[in-house]
Amino acid sequence: LCDRDEARLERWATELPDAARLTDLDELLARTDLDAVDVLVPTPLHGSIGTRVLDAGHHLTMQKPISRSMEECDALLEAADASGAMIRILEDYVFYPPLVKLKEIVESGELGEPVGLHMKVVNTGRGGWDVLPSAYVWQLEQTQDGRGMLVFDHAWHQLAVATWLFGPVKSILGWVGQTEVAPGFFLDAPATLAWEHQNGLRAMLDITLAIDTYWKSDFYSCDERVEVTCAQGSVRCNRISAAGRQEPSLEVYKDGEVRAFHTLDDRGDDGFKAQAQHFVDVMRGRTSEVVMDGETARLVLEALLAALDSSDQGVHLTHLPTKE
Repeated sequence: LCDRDEARLERWATELPDAARLTDLDELLARTDLDAVDVLVPTPLHGSIGTRVLDAGHHLTMQKPISRSMEECDALLEAADASGAMIRILEDYVFYPPLVKLKEIVESGELGEPVGLHMKVVNTGRGGWDVLPSAYVWQLEQTQDGRGMLVFDHAWHQLAVATWLFGPVKSILGWVGQTEVAPGFFLDAPATLAWEHQNGLRAMLDITLAIDTYWKSDFYSCDERVEVTCAQGSVRCNRISAAGRQEPSLEVYKDGEVRAFHTLDDRGDDGFKAQAQHFVDVMRGRTSEVVMDGETARLVLEALLAALDSSDQGVHLTHLPTKE
């Protein structure tokens, strides 16, 4: 464990009594008994810290997004190529069991050819866990580069899922608004992203802010839905972070009938557990498939930044004449 703050390190002493606790990154990277380094720093530091890990020859696993710019992303990929080390981005949504089952159903062909993808996120100010004020501080600091908290963070999840399901994005547009939730404090919602995959399938993400709505959740206070429409029916994941309506986490519609899945592992932390086990399997050679490797993460970041550029430029808007 490495952290410049000794007080934070001490909090882990009870849970991980045998773990080495260091306050200097160079000291950590000089060790020869490391299988991989898990980087848990704010995203503006991903590029600088991640390249140091890779330059030292260690495999790198890192929270999403991979970085906040294409330049930093490419620097990470170049460092990985030079050292022969692996980049793996922690994207829990692509391991979330209901979404894994959704992908399985779509790829089975039982609903016919997929023809559309719709994603919806409703963020609120009620429900979910208590977040430390310090966490909000660095989240707000990150937004100084013009990339807001909701779209850059949450649209990454959704675009990662979309890329995992249907491959790279070919074209994308964004329309990002602002809502003042406290004096001088704005969230980047409502927001709409629409895109087309290279295979021709079209998709849309709607991010809505309903600040006074309550969502039951042990994690984040947001309600998320992912629905794939196919030629003969549809499959919908009803929740990821919250359990707003207490519906089954996955439902399949075909020929007038609905099939509901009630026993999938569908807590908000189940995706984290599954991705952790998968990374252990990768490191122990049980699988060679690194889900969300550096190149795939680059595809997601490229699409996300293009959507934000689209919104900034307003190239997608057609203003209709108003009647006087």
